Amino acid sequence: MDEKVQVQLGEFETLFKGNIFTVKQRQITYPNGSIQTHEYCQRFDSVTVLAFDEQNRLLLTREFRESKNKYVWFLPTGKIDDQEDPQTAIVREMREEIGLRPRTIRLLAKRSAGSSYFLWDTYIFVAKDLEPAPLEQEEYFPIEVVPTELAKAVEMAEGGEIENVYLAYNIIWFNYLLKTKKFSWG
Repeated sequence: MDEKVQVQLGEFETLFKGNIFTVKQRQITYPNGSIQTHEYCQRFDSVTVLAFDEQNRLLLTREFRESKNKYVWFLPTGKIDDQEDPQTAIVREMREEIGLRPRTIRLLAKRSAGSSYFLWDTYIFVAKDLEPAPLEQEEYFPIEVVPTELAKAVEMAEGGEIENVYLAYNIIWFNYLLKTKKFSWG
C-alpha cells in the first residue's frame, strides 16, 4: 500500500492573512482527472517544553486565555520568531514565561498539526537543571508558575483539568516514555 499516487498540486493562493492565521487554497488534480479546491490554515511554528525543577516537579503554568475568559493550565509555549531555531525559541520562551534557562534540554519530538489542512509544526522539548535568567514577559496577564509532581500533572491531564488536549497528551506521553524506559536523560 506504499505505492505513490500522483496528484497535481496547484499553487497556493492566499485568501486571508491575519495576525496569527493565514488561510490559503489551491486546486488539486487527481489521477482520474477530477479537480478539487482545498483550503489550508497556516500559522507560525511553535515550541513547548516540559521543564522540571530540582525536585523533579513539572513546571505547569496558569495563564489567562481571552477565548475562555479565565486562567487555564498550560506549559511554557510560544512562537518561533523569524530567524530563530526551535531550541533558541524555547529557551527564550522559558526565560520570558517562567524566568528560567535550562542547562539540560532535549528535543522530544517534532509534531505537525493534527490535519494535512493545518500547516505548522510544534517542537516539544524536555528541560532540567534550570537557572534563573528572567526576560521581560510579553504577556498581558501575569503567568503563575506551579511546580507539580508529574503523577499529579498526568492526573490533571487525564481528568480534563488541563483543557488543552495537545498539552495534556504530551504530559501523558512523556510519563509513558519514562515508565517504559523509552526516555532517559542520558
